[in-house]
Amino acid sequence: MRNLPLALVVLAAALTAASAAGAQTPPLPRVGSVPLAVPATALAAGDGRLIVGSGTRVLVVDVVRPEAPAPAGTYEFAQPVLGLAAAGREAYVANSHDGLRRLDLRNPSAPALTGTSATRGQAAGVAAAGALVFVSDNSLGFDVVAGAAAGARAPAGRFERAGEYLGDGFPRSIAAGGGLVFLADQPAGLIVVDVSDPSAPAAAGRLSLGRDPVLAVVAPDERSTGGAPPAVVAVVSGRGGLQAVDVSDPAAPRVTAAVPTAGPPAGAAMWGRTLYAASAGVLEVFDLTDPGRPVLAARSGLDGAAGPLAVNGELVFAATPGEVVLFRRP
Repeated sequence: MRNLPLALVVLAAALTAASAAGAQTPPLPRVGSVPLAVPATALAAGDGRLIVGSGTRVLVVDVVRPEAPAPAGTYEFAQPVLGLAAAGREAYVANSHDGLRRLDLRNPSAPALTGTSATRGQAAGVAAAGALVFVSDNSLGFDVVAGAAAGARAPAGRFERAGEYLGDGFPRSIAAGGGLVFLADQPAGLIVVDVSDPSAPAAAGRLSLGRDPVLAVVAPDERSTGGAPPAVVAVVSGRGGLQAVDVSDPAAPRVTAAVPTAGPPAGAAMWGRTLYAASAGVLEVFDLTDPGRPVLAARSGLDGAAGPLAVNGELVFAATPGEVVLFRRP
């Protein structure tokens, strides 16, 4: 490279180093897979249960033995499944124009509808934290609904809103944890909402990326934080891709780093300070211990285009058009 311009020499060296780093990144152990007849639109992972939304159907999979995941039961809705959240032995479904739906999964072979809550528009996303459930309305903000305690028998019938937050624009994604809700709002950006008083949610802080719309937000699963407010979340934007956001001060969220994924993210999930991202046919794992310097910790190929992700204390679940692949967490 003696006769090349210095800039090209530096670029070639950087590409060589990146290639070597990628070659040295260990894969996640692949444990098993669940075939899908219809591609997944949403995933949620409980303890020993994987919940898959495919079109208008919810599929419950027993993953107690992850090397032999066993599809157990299904529930068919009239409207598409746009979002899922797991809470104990229950699943909450953002069921488009039919609003929020609650499924009892204690008998996984026969999921039972135990509650409904109408939304004023289209239920597009759902998050659960503690005893509360938050369902985003595609045009209005989100509703706060009191869920059932983990392991308790949920009462059947309608359950009403405990509170509501009227957003500035159009909610695109929702996450929750530690008394906070994180709303990806278009065009406002990321809105951090204090729900310590569920009857009166109040915006605590905002993060605008200007003309770069925030399309999705992911927060650590509450089981990985002990119910404490998260210090770091991640957002996906149209131009910037996946980015780490410091929310240790909810009043002043700030982007700390771009996360160097293989391609535009199709799915993301968090467990503590570990961020999982699916893009360009690969699953990548990033350590966000220092949110200003994401470190690629593991990388595994997927047999097909990347889709939604979910994670629990033991496993990572990565959807492709034809299956959900189970990986052992590093």
